[in-house]
Amino acid sequence: MNHVCDIRELSDTDALRSWARTHHTAIGYVGPNAEGYPVYEAHRGRITRLARGTTRDPRAHPLVWHSPRERTR
Repeated sequence: MNHVCDIRELSDTDALRSWARTHHTAIGYVGPNAEGYPVYEAHRGRITRLARGTTRDPRAHPLVWHSPRERTR
C-alpha cells in the first residue's frame, strides 16, 4: 500500500482559514521559518496545508548552527 502525503503552501493565512473551515479542521502554530515569520498548518487525513504570517514572529528564536568540526573553547 502506498501512502501519499500532500503538503502545500497556501498564499496567506486567510486562504488557510478558508481551507480549514471547508475541511472542518483546526489551524495550529508550527513555529517560525528561517526568515522569522510564523508558520501555521491545518491537517485533514494525509493532507497538510501551510501558510506564513505577514509580520515577524515575536516568538521567533535566532537560528544558530555550530559545525561539528569546529571546537568551542
